[in-house]
Amino acid sequence: RRQKVAKSVVDNIAANVELKKEFFVLDYGCGTGLVSYQMLNFVDNIMGMDNSQKMLEEFLSKKDDNKKVSAMLHNIDKDDLPINRFNLIVSSMTIHHIKNLDRFFSQAYLALAKNGYLTIADLEKEDGTFHDRGNDDVVHFGFEKNQISNLFSKNGFDIVNYEVVFTVKKNNKNYNIFTIIGKKM
Repeated sequence: RRQKVAKSVVDNIAANVELKKEFFVLDYGCGTGLVSYQMLNFVDNIMGMDNSQKMLEEFLSKKDDNKKVSAMLHNIDKDDLPINRFNLIVSSMTIHHIKNLDRFFSQAYLALAKNGYLTIADLEKEDGTFHDRGNDDVVHFGFEKNQISNLFSKNGFDIVNYEVVFTVKKNNKNYNIFTIIGKKM
């Protein structure tokens, strides 16, 4: 299921952003790299950031010598992102774990080069039953479209696309996963 979600996210990005091989992409909350390694079909340079050293080790274990793949331990609550560094930032199934979304969005804006893109893939509003392992590290039970759109707009992004790209069916419920793409002007 996670691989299908990642493919849906990458397909949506590719359909809505003119990706270039020379793009430098940040996968924020990269985990094991499901999104990153599919993005390498379009770009040559990806940095994965995560707050788990174990995830970063798994992320780097998949590295191919033909592409530029790097990783960095990062905590958005404490650490700043590099300024004007990336052409695209993608964060898949991560921001519902981030408490201070204003900080995340303002840091993402600063980290993007002019005309760069921020893509968020996450859950639409849900009732707290999505995570089977409990909600200890879950801060937001998904997002309503206008809520996430407002975060983009108030932080200087023009919204390019919003779309439900995948529906997870479990426990007799449907959980929609959306992508929203914003462009830094």
